[in-house]
Amino acid sequence: MGLRTWWKKVWREEYELIITVPGEVTIHSDGSRTEKKAQQFYQAKKIAKATPKYFLFYDLDGKKNEIKFLKPVDFHIVKIW
Repeated sequence: MGLRTWWKKVWREEYELIITVPGEVTIHSDGSRTEKKAQQFYQAKKIAKATPKYFLFYDLDGKKNEIKFLKPVDFHIVKIW
């Protein structure tokens, strides 16, 4: 581990935000539904708010990102350092 990596781990936090969103919906002839899911990955240095319908975070460049959903989605937050 280099000095630069160590310094970033000490002073800077980094998170990975994984959001599972609904994808393609297939309706079969018997009336049943099959819904595929897709994952979206985001890198963040600060997560201001994370709820199943609303996400507010700052990416590694410091830009504010806001994501809204009509239906609740599954999400995971992983702290990188």
